[in-house]
Amino acid sequence: MKRISRLLLLSLCLIFTLIACTDKDEVTYSAKASDFEGVGFERNGQKIWVFEEELFIYAAYNNPEAKRKTSIDKIIESEDAVSGNYYEKRYKNAKIKTEKDMYYITAEGISLTFQKTGERIVSDEEGMEYYTSEYQKE
Repeated sequence: MKRISRLLLLSLCLIFTLIACTDKDEVTYSAKASDFEGVGFERNGQKIWVFEEELFIYAAYNNPEAKRKTSIDKIIESEDAVSGNYYEKRYKNAKIKTEKDMYYITAEGISLTFQKTGERIVSDEEGMEYYTSEYQKE
């Protein structure tokens, strides 16, 4: 009976240790407003960045029939962009608020939300990933 009790106690200790280790191994990335400043992020010809309180969006608008659209695609469509053209827009009064791994960007009548999912990766509200060529500055 003592052997079974010890084995049970040892098993419980092992389970709690594994649970504690699993939580610590989970990687989370901290969002910083400076991540969008300067170089910004891009995805398949779409680029977004903030410079001196202006939000810049530069994008090739090629496939309005695509099933999966980025947040930038949706902004372009709301501006009545024409397929096959490049879209370049500046939005004044850009503000970036961050909370944990989230970015909340607002400027001149638009708002965007991104989540930092990697050291150089963010995902928009549609789950589409954007990348930056620069590593985060500490």
